[in-house]
Amino acid sequence: MAFLDKLTDFAKDAGDRASDALEMTKLKTKISSEKKEINGELAKIGKVILDRVKAGEMEMDEDLAHIIERIDAHNQTIEELQSSLEALARE
Repeated sequence: MAFLDKLTDFAKDAGDRASDALEMTKLKTKISSEKKEINGELAKIGKVILDRVKAGEMEMDEDLAHIIERIDAHNQTIEELQSSLEALARE
């Protein structure tokens, strides 16, 4: 009898741990989803600020100027790569 009781307890504990692990995974997934939503909203804020700075509606400080310079450099690289891609497509 004692053996069966121990076996039953072991199975119950294993089931509880599996249930806990599943719940932890669900919670981690929800946290990750919320962080992605935050990053999306931060990107929107950045786009609004960039558009306002480019339109002259907002002044920028040195930190913002450096970020915008890097964005402009990335956009220039994209344009160059797209031109190369279009040239290859015409060949």
